Amino acid sequence: VENSFGGLALEQLDVKLVPTYKSGGLMLSSSRTMYQTSVNDHQVQPATLVANGVPHLPGLLVSYDFSPIAVRHHGGRDNLLVFISSLVSIVGGVFVTVGLLTSCLVHSAKAVAKKVD
Repeated sequence: VENSFGGLALEQLDVKLVPTYKSGGLMLSSSRTMYQTSVNDHQVQPATLVANGVPHLPGLLVSYDFSPIAVRHHGGRDNLLVFISSLVSIVGGVFVTVGLLTSCLVHSAKAVAKKVD
């Protein structure tokens, strides 16, 4: 594997796979098995190989790691009351924020008008 320095290097790829089971969602009977992947890329320069006395030649080294721990996702919908309470809290937060900004602007305008007079 050539590197940006023009020499050959040892490219190490560490691939980690985590089994993931997903069920639920819009179609309650659907379930899928998939793997989440994580890839770490590491390049070892030839000078480092020689200095450490590593017996590896320049090339590509790929290692896999299967995780024994599985992730389970169960997708579902919240009931109607949870949705309504979330919606009301969002609308109330927007109302309070707009009220605070309006009052700050009104008081600032009054202070500037009083200072000009």
